[in-house]
Amino acid sequence: MKRLGREHHIYVLDPEAEPAITIDSGEELIVETWDAFEGERDPEVLDAKHLKGPASGPIYVNGAEPGDALRVEFLSITPKEAAAHMVMPGRGFLEQEFTEAYPTIISLEDGHACLPNGLRVPLMPSMGLVATTPTYQQLTASDSGPYGGDIDLKELVEGSTLYLPVFVPGGMLALGDCHAVVGDGAVAGTGAECSADTHLRVTVEKGMSISGPRAMTPDYFVILSHGENLGPAMKQSVRDMVDFLVAEKGMEPYDAYTILSLAGDVRVSRTFRPISPVKMMLSRHLLEQLG
Repeated sequence: MKRLGREHHIYVLDPEAEPAITIDSGEELIVETWDAFEGERDPEVLDAKHLKGPASGPIYVNGAEPGDALRVEFLSITPKEAAAHMVMPGRGFLEQEFTEAYPTIISLEDGHACLPNGLRVPLMPSMGLVATTPTYQQLTASDSGPYGGDIDLKELVEGSTLYLPVFVPGGMLALGDCHAVVGDGAVAGTGAECSADTHLRVTVEKGMSISGPRAMTPDYFVILSHGENLGPAMKQSVRDMVDFLVAEKGMEPYDAYTILSLAGDVRVSRTFRPISPVKMMLSRHLLEQLG
């Protein structure tokens, strides 16, 4: 099986870049990723580096062309080394109240994230940054869009499948920013940031012309949307899910809107940034009833 080391990392999604590795459609590989801090734990150094968001890649998938999609199956996500959380000045929901850098080193033991104060949180490793490359240059950190990006979808755990549109030949897939565990919103600015080894299977879905990321997790079907303001981004996520249920599941628009009001959830993926990703979620149990 091929392996992509974390020394092959980027900070910009660039359609003119050379691929770090080439695979065939349906092939499996192991991808090593840095944590969001690239191994650094000193807040002053981190501030100087501006948290560039290293992503391993890009991965060229033979046969992928614009108008297709990549199906990215997460067969396993294995955190490595200790994790870290960092309260950083100017970041998080309460940045005007929590103004000092405050690092927390988190050991990973027996399926738990273990904090220095003795609290233990069950591990739920998820990949925070997954993207195909758009037709223009795009920073890996802090932004998201129809290509995916820094989506911080905590449900993107082992056993999940993410679908991403292809914009350039080969798709040029990149991933990073694993979280040993993270809450919706990542309200203090980060999750339990960790390096990881991730076992993927990547398949080209020919002609699957989707407008943005969607995921099938162990429990939910998720459509991701984004926007400069949370309100419009949330509305777009609902609109996108209604459109999916109508176009691909044959529901009447008012019926689709109704079931989302009864059994769907709109959630904020992460803290306020220039572009805010949100997710519209519907349980797989309900989705499977629609055939």
